[in-house]
Amino acid sequence: MATGKNENGTGISLDRMIQPMLLMLILKKPTHGYELIQSFNAVHEGEIAEPGTIYRNLRRLEREGFVLSGWEASESGPARRKYAITEDGIKALHEAVLKLEKQKQQIEDFLTEYNHLPKKGGHSIEK
Repeated sequence: MATGKNENGTGISLDRMIQPMLLMLILKKPTHGYELIQSFNAVHEGEIAEPGTIYRNLRRLEREGFVLSGWEASESGPARRKYAITEDGIKALHEAVLKLEKQKQQIEDFLTEYNHLPKKGGHSIEK
């Protein structure tokens, strides 16, 4: 399967954490789009993702081979599409985590250096 690698080396975008978060949520529990939207927004208080944004990213993840979906009949309503992660999706999620860990260290190094600047140039960040 093609992985559609992008500039950061993984096949998924780290932009705003949508794709890695969706992959992690699906890894935890294969589920439906509506449930993914609810779970995603519960984790990101104050930053509500629009359903269209989530579904576009789910389609991209499926196109890239990171998730699979299929229609599931419901006893109390219309059929719903259920998403499950693939082996390629697990690998992509792992690569994203490695990239995020590296970025986290770079941010921590930057903040440490910034906070050690003389007061005239920088301002300490209150924690």
